[in-house]
Amino acid sequence: MDIRPDLLSQVVQREGKVVLLFSRRHETSGDLVPEKTDHFMTDPAGALAMAECLSTMAFEADTGLKPVSETLKASLVQRHREILLPRMEAIIRSLREQKTTSHRQMSKQLLDAVFSEVFS
Repeated sequence: MDIRPDLLSQVVQREGKVVLLFSRRHETSGDLVPEKTDHFMTDPAGALAMAECLSTMAFEADTGLKPVSETLKASLVQRHREILLPRMEAIIRSLREQKTTSHRQMSKQLLDAVFSEVFS
């Protein structure tokens, strides 16, 4: 078996497709040049990192959106929580006064308020 430690891999998104590119450094120029390979081998940690990268690129290719980092997600959740909590309390207080409101109707109004806040 021929193991090539100089083989580099990249995952990119082009025209709605996820592309796995293999390259190596040119001996004299140091530029990356395409490299053909019949297989790719990595350790478990590398495979997990590649799986995460592939899923991120697939999301971007499918939606046209770049996924946000965990830190940014937490910040967005906190910001929406601060806005939504008082709104949810007001909706629940109002709906509790109406004895005929079903749980389904209450749930729908809460979801509508959340989706309106998050997706607008």
